[in-house]
Amino acid sequence: MVFCRNHLRYNSDKFRKQSQRSRFEQRIEYRKLNMNVLVVTNMYPSPRNPFYGIFVKDQVESLRRKNIPVDVFFINGAQRRTNYFSSLFKLFKILKRKHYDIIHAHHSYCIFPIIIAKALAGKKSPVILTFHEGEVHFQNQFCLKGIDFIKRLVLSKRLKCMALHRADLVIAVEEAMIEKLDFKKNYKILPCGVDTDLFKPLEKASCRKKLNLPIDKKVIFFPASPANKQKGFDLLEKAVEHLGNNDLLLTSGGNIFHKDMPYFMNAADVVVQLSIFEASPSVIKEALAVNAPMVFTDAGDSAKTVGTTDGYFLCERNPEDVADKIGKALYMGNRCNGRDRIFKSNFTLEAVSNQLIGIYKNMAR
Repeated sequence: MVFCRNHLRYNSDKFRKQSQRSRFEQRIEYRKLNMNVLVVTNMYPSPRNPFYGIFVKDQVESLRRKNIPVDVFFINGAQRRTNYFSSLFKLFKILKRKHYDIIHAHHSYCIFPIIIAKALAGKKSPVILTFHEGEVHFQNQFCLKGIDFIKRLVLSKRLKCMALHRADLVIAVEEAMIEKLDFKKNYKILPCGVDTDLFKPLEKASCRKKLNLPIDKKVIFFPASPANKQKGFDLLEKAVEHLGNNDLLLTSGGNIFHKDMPYFMNAADVVVQLSIFEASPSVIKEALAVNAPMVFTDAGDSAKTVGTTDGYFLCERNPEDVADKIGKALYMGNRCNGRDRIFKSNFTLEAVSNQLIGIYKNMAR
């Protein structure tokens, strides 16, 4: 009996220690999962520009839904270039006041204020840089003559390389950009995800009714602003003229609220993206998510994102080929299965945020 009591006491103590250790490990894991993150970005929606950097905002909100406390520091460089310099003191005060386990920069030019503010505040938080800048693909073709000093800095390959080397970890949304910059240090590839709760298949007729679009027309949707020359709206106009079909209706973006974009995509018979350069265009994933047929150029990771999915046509940047591919897309006359591609390739917001949380935890260690 003595042996049994001792044996029971031993097992009870062992179980209690295991239970205490398990609770301790859970607390440690919970603390890791709820680490403080500071996102520093020059791309974020604002009242004056509600569409700019919406993919960064989506990622932030996705992390917050997973109980990751994320603060956002927005450097509005588009409004005033001197904001990069004036942001230094504000960023220093934020870092001095609060501890962050991770500082996550979106865009290479946010790295420089971060490094200086960190040094002034005496902080050692690891810095992650998500590299979005698809213009590196255009640099070899781009003539710098007649361009102002600030635009030269925006396109500067050297400054981008400097920023990449000053980050503790680089996350590229597309691999070819890193290869263009000949970056040899460790990096990860993680494109931004698409919100599949927002971008989902909807009935075409009801979407057209909501947008006051005619039912009897073939609708071509160009999601970008026609004023953005590198997006290729002029090329699309020539292609539509080449088709010579009076039943075609051309609609375009530029001033569409993000929440309304799924209605335009679902209302369209074909979505067209004709960019000269991109990194990892969100519009490709959005079209896939709603099963909308699409014609697109080989810009950034577009072709890799689409893969061999039916209803998505890669085109050359000339009116004849664009017209030919639009004709093929219109001939299909039905929805595609692009949404399956989104889930199988882990392009959803949730899948991307899960991967990002794993990266945060590894960096915080």
